[in-house]
Amino acid sequence: LNPKPYRGSRPLMRGWLHLLVASAATAVLASGRHATSPAPVLHFAVVTFVVPYWASACLHFVPWRKRTAHDLALALDFMGISAGYSGQTVAWVGKGEDRQEGAHWTHAAAAWAARLNLVATAALAVLLTVAMVNRQKKPVMLHMRGTRFGIMGINMMLLGFVETIKVHPVLPWLNLFLQLLGKVFVPGYFVRCVAVDATWRGPLPLWPGVWSAHENWHCVVLLLHVTQLYALTTHYASRP
Repeated sequence: LNPKPYRGSRPLMRGWLHLLVASAATAVLASGRHATSPAPVLHFAVVTFVVPYWASACLHFVPWRKRTAHDLALALDFMGISAGYSGQTVAWVGKGEDRQEGAHWTHAAAAWAARLNLVATAALAVLLTVAMVNRQKKPVMLHMRGTRFGIMGINMMLLGFVETIKVHPVLPWLNLFLQLLGKVFVPGYFVRCVAVDATWRGPLPLWPGVWSAHENWHCVVLLLHVTQLYALTTHYASRP
C-alpha cells in the first residue's frame, strides 16, 4: 500500500458534516444554554461533539497538499477519536461515584475501565508521535496500523462495558442498539467500505464525486453520538 490521500480527488461533501457539527456544538456550549445540564453531560458534549469533530474537520475539510500537514491532521484525527472514547467513558463514570459508601461493585468496575481507557489513549499518543517522527519512511496512516486499530478497539470495548453497566439495567433495548451500532456496524463498515484498502461498496447509497462510503460512515457515527448523548442525559435525569 502506498496511498496518497493528500493528493487524490475528494468528494464534494467531504468534511462538511464535521465542520457543521463542530460549529453547532461549539455555538451551543458558548451560548450558555447548557447551564442546567449535569457536569458529566457537558463533559460528554465537549469530548464527543467539539474536540473530535474539530480535529476531524482539520483532516477532512481542509484540502491538504503537503504530506507533512496531512499526516499531522491525520494524527490529530486519530487522537480525537481515541480521546472521544476515553472521555465518554469518564463521563459515564461520574465524579467519585465509585468511592461513595455502599456503592455497587459495578461503579468501581466502571471507574477502572475509564482509567484503562485513558491509558490506552496515552499509548496511542506515543504511537502517533513516533509515527510523525518517522513519517518520511512511512505515512502516518500505515505506521503500526494494526496496533492503532487494536488500541481503538480497546477504547471501544471499554466504553461498551461501561455503557452496558449504566444503560442496560434501565433501558436494555437502548443499550443493545448502542452496542450493535457502535461496536459492530461502525467498525465493520469502516474496515470493509472506508479503510484505505477497502473493496466493498456496502449497503448505503453512494454518489460518485459527491458522497462516498466515508461520508456514510460519519453519518452513522453522528447517529451513534446523538444516541449516546440521549442515553447519558436520560441516565442522569433519572437519578435522585
